[in-house]
Amino acid sequence: MADSYNPFDVIFSRLDKLEKLLIDLSDNQFPAQRNKEPDQWFDLNGLIEYLPSHPKAQTVYEWVHKKIIPFHKSPETKMLTFLKSEVDIWLKSGRRKTQHEKTTLVNNYLNKKNK
Repeated sequence: MADSYNPFDVIFSRLDKLEKLLIDLSDNQFPAQRNKEPDQWFDLNGLIEYLPSHPKAQTVYEWVHKKIIPFHKSPETKMLTFLKSEVDIWLKSGRRKTQHEKTTLVNNYLNKKNK
């Protein structure tokens, strides 16, 4: 038998192409993550210093109790730690819409409803 057809060769080839496409997509979607430094951990005081509002420790404890802020707790030491990347996402998720954005949303909704 000369060359026999191996379906796994086709599968591996397609997987390689798919992997390259996903890497390209990831690089285009998240260019800042390509050469980023390792993530940073904060203890309570580091978090307070990092946050723009510099809240009191009791406020952060309240956020943790209500599960408002992302946190990690060591089972051995019970010490609270906060991952910078998670805190950054949490901070960005609190963005409020401007009055113009709210007006645009209302107008778009009303226009669709009246059609």
